[in-house]
Amino acid sequence: MSKKLDPYWQKARIAARIIVKNRKRKLNTRDRRLAKWLAEQPGVTNRLIEQGIASVVAPIRLINHKWVDRRVTNQVNPAASALATRR
Repeated sequence: MSKKLDPYWQKARIAARIIVKNRKRKLNTRDRRLAKWLAEQPGVTNRLIEQGIASVVAPIRLINHKWVDRRVTNQVNPAASALATRR
């Protein structure tokens, strides 16, 4: 990535990925230790973490009243998969 990101934004995104991982399964010791360290950082605010969670789960959206993973567009929209194969 050529752009320089704000270090607190990077830390908030890491914290967000840990939170999303925690929703799916139990965290290991390393993740718990890292989450504790990130929580102690002064610039990592709750708002930044919430925005990070939103960016982490952004590929999953509500389409036609169904939760659909947009990373798997082949199953959702055959036209989109046809366009993807042409590129």
